[in-house]
Order: sequence, then C-alpha cells, then structure tokens
Amino acid sequence: MQYSENVDYLIASIIYLGTHSYYWGRTADELAEELGLDAEKLLAVFRGFPGLFRRTDRKAKNGQNYYALQARHAQREGRETKDPDGNEDIKPLDKDKLDLLIRFVLQMTEQEKTDRRSRWTNWIAVGASLVSALAALYVGLWK
Repeated sequence: MQYSENVDYLIASIIYLGTHSYYWGRTADELAEELGLDAEKLLAVFRGFPGLFRRTDRKAKNGQNYYALQARHAQREGRETKDPDGNEDIKPLDKDKLDLLIRFVLQMTEQEKTDRRSRWTNWIAVGASLVSALAALYVGLWK
C-alpha cells in the first residue's frame, strides 16, 4: 500500500483519531460515515498502515474491529496494555505529535514520488544505452 495513493484518507483519519475529544477509536464504517469516505477503502488503509493504525480486539455490534492511532493508544498511563473500553479517556494527541504524524505521511508521499521519478529516469537511461549499443553493433556488422 502506498502513502501517495492514500494521503487523503491518511490525513483525514490521523486528524480525526488524533484530535477527537470523545472517540479514541472508531470502526471503518463509523469513521467513513462521519467523514464522508468510502468504508472499504478506509478499512484497507487501516489494515495497510499498521504502524499508524492499531486494530483493537474490541468489536462493535456489527462485528467490526475498532481502529485507533498507535500514537494515541501509546499515551495510556500505567501498566495497562489491554484495549481500553469504549468510554475510557485517552487524551487527544498534542499539536507536536499530530504534526509529526502528518509530516511523516507527507514525507513518505514525497519519497514515493521521488522513487518513481528515479525509476523512470533509470529505465530511460537503460533504454538509451540499449539503443546505443544496438546501433554500434549494427554499424560494426555492416561496415
């Protein structure tokens, strides 16, 4: 899964799940409905970026798992490591942590674009070298 193909869903989800004062986690259907996004694509984004989004063991009535930001879930205090109850308060991310996540996603998006351009440049160079070698071979054989 690529950051550059999902940057809109990533940013919207990070902002919502990082700043909402009541919901620390949501199902893909719930969040998609609230943000006006496609639920299947949002679920694919949650599953495709496990370093950003944590699938909880807790399930909604429809059987879907809740997803939370790894960074927000990590803010839990004490030694409790199990998934929190739906009404347990996990503070929203502070501005610096939220900014770090957004900058990370944007930098990964740029890196993917740079990598793509480099691949095209490399293929063009290989193609030009191949044409040059074939031309030299042709000239050498027919001279």
